[in-house]
Amino acid sequence: MVSADDQILIFERLRHDAPGTTHLYLVRHGQTPGNVNHQLIGHTDMPLDDLGLRQARQVGTRLQSVPLDAIVASPLQRARITAEAIARHHRIEVKLDLRLREMNFGHAEGLTMVEAARLFPDIMRLHTDPLDEHFSWPGGDTRSRFHAAVFTTFADIAMSHLGMNVAVVCHGGVIGSLVAQLDGGSPNDYATYPVANCGVTHLEVNSQGTTAHLMNDIAHLEVVRTEPWTFAIPGEASADSSTEG
Repeated sequence: MVSADDQILIFERLRHDAPGTTHLYLVRHGQTPGNVNHQLIGHTDMPLDDLGLRQARQVGTRLQSVPLDAIVASPLQRARITAEAIARHHRIEVKLDLRLREMNFGHAEGLTMVEAARLFPDIMRLHTDPLDEHFSWPGGDTRSRFHAAVFTTFADIAMSHLGMNVAVVCHGGVIGSLVAQLDGGSPNDYATYPVANCGVTHLEVNSQGTTAHLMNDIAHLEVVRTEPWTFAIPGEASADSSTEG
């Protein structure tokens, strides 16, 4: 991070190789039952719950005044349906991009952290080590591969939409990973960056770098689920992992 005031952050890492500016409006999907139940939901195609559907409508209204040129979304229905709620206010077809899917938690998909700790105690201890870049749940993505793919995907989306305003609707882990990498820290710190359901992060990307005009803005939401949930072995110190899913 190069400079900041209370409203704007400027990052050097993500930039265009050519003249032009892309405005990215990153949106996490609306709430799902898995979010409420504190489950590890990655590639599992879980629907929005009633509050999530309401949040999707609210973020659609929020972005109604933004002259969007494109809407790109994860194909998982919780993101796709949120994106469609945004698209209703614009004459734009939602483009689905497999690369925007959440991290794959493998055999831990659908488990709560308590259940995961019980079934995979040794794996869980490795998971809580932020320096282990090659960690993966059995059958799931490695951290290093996931984080590298996230950065490459956003660089590609920004570069392929020069001069455009683009809504990117995806997942908490995806947005958290990008912000952690922009901030210059370890991408394994992604769970420490709050990403609320239907929160909006506005990034301006050009040849000088990336300017964050909004970070996880939720002013448009009537109801926000604020309680953190633990991402650690029960009984040990934990990080807020509300970005998962």
